[in-house]
Order: sequence, then C-alpha cells, then structure tokens
Amino acid sequence: MKRRTFIHGGLGVAGALSLASVAEESVAKDTNVYDLAVIGAGTAGLPAALFAARRGARVVVFDRADDIGGTLHLANGQISAAGSHTQRAKGIVDSPQQHFEEAMRLSNGRADPNVVRLATLQAPDTVNWLLDSGLKPLPEHPVTGDSPGRKAYDTPRYIWAKEEGVAILDVIRPQIAPLVSSGHITLRMRTQVTGLLQDQSGAVTGVRVAQGERAEQRVRARHVLLTSGGYAMNPRLFAELSGVPAYSSGSYPQALGDGLSLATAVGGVLRGHDLHRPGTGSILTAGQFPATVYARFNTVPQRRLPWEIWVNNAGKRFIREDEPLTNQREQALLEQPQLRYQIVFDQAIVDAAPQQIPDWSKEKFLAHFNTHPMFHRAESIEELAAKTRIDGAGLRASIEQYNVAVTQGQDSLGRRHLPRAISQGPYYAVTHLGHSATSSVGVTVDAQLRVTRKNGTPIPNLYAAGEVLGSGATLGNAFVPGMMLTPALALGRWLGLTLPIERA
Repeated sequence: MKRRTFIHGGLGVAGALSLASVAEESVAKDTNVYDLAVIGAGTAGLPAALFAARRGARVVVFDRADDIGGTLHLANGQISAAGSHTQRAKGIVDSPQQHFEEAMRLSNGRADPNVVRLATLQAPDTVNWLLDSGLKPLPEHPVTGDSPGRKAYDTPRYIWAKEEGVAILDVIRPQIAPLVSSGHITLRMRTQVTGLLQDQSGAVTGVRVAQGERAEQRVRARHVLLTSGGYAMNPRLFAELSGVPAYSSGSYPQALGDGLSLATAVGGVLRGHDLHRPGTGSILTAGQFPATVYARFNTVPQRRLPWEIWVNNAGKRFIREDEPLTNQREQALLEQPQLRYQIVFDQAIVDAAPQQIPDWSKEKFLAHFNTHPMFHRAESIEELAAKTRIDGAGLRASIEQYNVAVTQGQDSLGRRHLPRAISQGPYYAVTHLGHSATSSVGVTVDAQLRVTRKNGTPIPNLYAAGEVLGSGATLGNAFVPGMMLTPALALGRWLGLTLPIERA
C-alpha cells in the first residue's frame, strides 16, 4: 500500500499526524462532549465526519492506521448509482427504485432490504458529490457490470476511475483537511478504541481509547458511529464467524473486527454467518494460512472450456466443470469441506489442452509441479491422492466414471465438454481454496442505522455503516456491482447529514 499525500499541495501524512497530535493534546484537557465520535477513518467514516463537521458538529475520528482512507487504499473503487451525472450525460434513464430492485435480485434476495433501500436512495447524491469534486470515471462508463457467466444490472449505472479506490480518497482528502485545521474534526490516528462508554440506561455516551504507552482515555460523544470495517485480517475471528479458515491475507491490514467486538460488548448482535462468499477458489502461495493469492486457474468456461475434472476432499466431483453460471460454481464450492478442491488431469491433457493459467507458458506451468505446495504430480492415481490428501478410492472412482462419460458422450453431472479421458500418467492436481477479502458477518441495525439488540430495539446513540455491517448486508451471498463501496460512502454521508448535533 502506497503512502499518499494527506492534502494535495504539501501536507503529507506526517502533517496529518501532527494535526492529530495537536488535537490529542487538547483532548486530554477538553471537558466538552463531541457531537460525533467516528471509529474508523475509511470509506464510511470520512464522509460521516466531513458532512457532520460542515454542519457545525464537533467530530473526533479514531483509527488504528497511520493514514486516513481505510480500504480505499486497496479497493477497486467501483460504485453505482441511479441518477448520476455520468448516466445523464449519456441519456440513461434510471431510478433508485430500479437500482434497489436489481440489487436485491442480484443478492439472491439475501441482502438487508432496509440497508439496500437507504443506500440506493442516497447513492445518486453521494456519487454526484464525488463527480462534482473531481472523480473521473473511465470514458466508457457507466456499464452494467456484466461478466462471463454473471449477468449484472439491466441498466448501466456502474462506474470507477482509472486510479480505482485511491481516486475516491484523493477527492475526499482536500475536503477533510480544512476541517481538521479549523478544529471541527479531530483526527486521532494510531489509536485503538478499546470500549464503549454507557450510562445506567444502556445508552452509549462515548469511547475508551488507547494509544501506544499512554494511559487509556475516555472521550465523551453524543453519538458514536462504528465504521471500522470488517475482520478479514483476523484469522481467529474469521474462522469463528465464517466457519472456514482465513486462507487469504489480501485485505486491509486493520480489518481486525474491532467494530464487531465493540458492538457485541454492549448488547449488539451479529448476522450474516451463512452469507460467506468464497468465489470459485484460487491457488495460494503456501500451505500455511493465511497466505496470499499466487495464481488463478482459468475456470470460466466462456473463456476456456475445461479439460480437467474438479474433485473435493472425498475425491468426488461436485459440479459440472463447464457450468456457465458463476454463481452456481460458487454455491457448489460453498458445500465442499474446507472450501477445498483439486483440479485433476493427466499428461495427455497437459499436451493437448489450452493453457490452464493465463499468461503462463507450458514450461512455467510444468515447472511448478512438486516444487510449489499447491501443484502436485504423481505416477499413479493413488499416489496423487496421497500427495493432495484426498480419498484415493473416491478419486479413482471419479476418474473412471468420468472416462465412461467421455466414451458415451453423456455425463451424470450434465457436463457437455468432454474432450478426452484422464488415463495417461503422470497425473496432475492443482489445489484450490475458496477465500474472500470481505467479511460477510456484521452488526444488525435498524432503518436508521442504529445498532440493535437481540430483541430488535436500538442501542441509544450507537450507529454503524460500512463493512462493519457485513458484506452480506448489501451483497447477500452474491456479487452486486458497486454495493460494497457505494453503501459505505452513501450511508456515512447520510449519517453525517442527519444525526442531530444540537448542543444542550
């Protein structure tokens, strides 16, 4: 992740931190109450702080990191809205209701309709604010977000800039800076919020914070907003909430699940445990986890028809490998133990098939077998099963059944592309693991984004937005274009515009 200037024109990260340090000195002496405490200076937290401060609120923002921006440093920057300037420039007629209906359909009806409705209603003004502030989408945008095997929106409303998430951060930074300088926003970077303060009624009244070796501080606030992101970089919590190992470490380093812990400690509850979406698997760098993505086998049949078979830990095939719908392939992987499978083939397929990994030569591909922990080669089927730690009898039976299907031209799983049998050693397997950089589980909220208890009642003065709601709240168990960043930006901005800031 690259360090980037805090303000275009001179004030760097050190300058941002010096502003935060000045503010911290005043915090220790400040007996007043902030109007809004924001936990997380990222995609949702920055718009919330910005728009609240513009209304005259006194805002304090806490973040573990050295720099503001959160996942915007890494994100693709993809957003969507119905009624954007980009649409109107191309004569596209759209409405938030259409956006809502299509988003819910694409989420398989599993997203939270309250969150999605509010996000799609607020998306046009949010995206137009970014466009008016200098965000420049790619010339061909907006698009529908369609990809091979995955139909997306019916109406083009999906945009992003060449510089991706950083482009969004670059238009927000200069707007935050004057408010930090004027004292309307106090930035406290490299600071962890360790707990929420409550009064006797259970209402949240502020936060406890720790920074380095300093004694823990209490900071009072009339409203507290959780925007600290997900938990994808916390392997223990990821496994606990998702039920599978945290195979990949490709997310934002501060995605540690702080917001979930803070919310549940005061009576909040979590949802989305059944909405983990691992994609169709990747080849990882190592067998010790979390690892990083090393390569991706071309498993999209619209780009390359499969010559191989896919088998799970029992050695059994679990889907027709040429299934054209991405969502069907993803859902099939979700049912496999440990989200683990092998792509299996033989020497004749190596010799005849199109290249399996894009941009790799055949020589590079073959050089990885028995030298990389995810690439396996053996002289027999049983030896291959042992190397891949799958059931040998199951693997042999699957290969024999598949070979009969090739001979007869009819497969029990419905596969249509049956180019040749797997019968000529040596035999090969490439281990694939389903993984995700997002966090499906999040805190429950009501239609006003107030964090709720198990009985559905809101915890007074506590709100949440962004990935702390769980990616499942806006994606369900599928892919919905732009519905990770857009809700975070739009809901953070909406809270900044609407939370009461009148002082007693």
